[in-house]
Amino acid sequence: MVLSEEAALVYILAESGVKGRLTSGRVERDPSGRLNVFDARGWRFEYLSGDRLRSWCVLGPDGKPIDGWREIQPQDLSQLCA
Repeated sequence: MVLSEEAALVYILAESGVKGRLTSGRVERDPSGRLNVFDARGWRFEYLSGDRLRSWCVLGPDGKPIDGWREIQPQDLSQLCA
């Protein structure tokens, strides 16, 4: 999925708990269901890929998660989908 203002990745980092938002590049799920994040040039963004994210979702233009594009831990639900 290509990221943009209409399809933004919001996430919480596993190690630090820091919340972030990304609106450029693209994301894809690997066979295990983990998220791989790529920059605008197509390079894998290791810092945001795989098990580096505790929770994540792609929000549509209405600010709601896009079906099939989220993996949110219960403790992060209010931060990512508020």
